[in-house]
Amino acid sequence: MKRVICKSGLEGWQAKLRSNYSSFAEFENNDSVYNLAKRLGYKSAKNAWRHNPTIQGSINVEDFRKVT
Repeated sequence: MKRVICKSGLEGWQAKLRSNYSSFAEFENNDSVYNLAKRLGYKSAKNAWRHNPTIQGSINVEDFRKVT
């Protein structure tokens, strides 16, 4: 995982979505709590998983985003 400075100013990480979660079930579970797919601009966790975007995040959930 690549280390980056996130929008909040915190040090975070950058990676492909599927590299960050061990399975779709794990991502889907986190999505149900934090609305991750919506934060990435997708209508569902399944669509986000299928597209496998590059994402960034930190310990601050507000830093979770798709890298453009």
